[in-house]
Amino acid sequence: MKFYTSYYYQIRNFPPNLIALSTAIWPPKYLNFGIPDKRGVICINCPPLQPGISCEGLCDGLCDPKHPKDCSFLKVYREQLDKIDFNNFIKSLDKISKIFLNDYPNFETVNFAFIVYEKFDNPCSERGPIQDWLRANGIEVEEWHL
Repeated sequence: MKFYTSYYYQIRNFPPNLIALSTAIWPPKYLNFGIPDKRGVICINCPPLQPGISCEGLCDGLCDPKHPKDCSFLKVYREQLDKIDFNNFIKSLDKISKIFLNDYPNFETVNFAFIVYEKFDNPCSERGPIQDWLRANGIEVEEWHL
């Protein structure tokens, strides 16, 4: 199992064994959660990684993109991630992986991409805290691209 970060636009380029985990509170309306698209790609909602109530109102869009670590929203979001029981979170992804492989036996592995709105070159994004959190827990993560 490999882990990636990416953004919503890229889902259209995912292979079927790369499950998109939506981290947004309000994901794009065109997504049909849990229903494979015409290529077999599945996107599921990932509530533990959605910004919580403590993040509400902290992003005013005026942060200096050169200094994302100074952003109140990103700091509080990272603290939120640290409160998640990481081992249980990974176990839940493992269960999803087993269900997928049972339904699609032609695949040997399942990978996961944590999806955010912003492109990879925008540092004002939940992508950074998600990557930091995964790496702090010993998980390799990279940006998914074609």
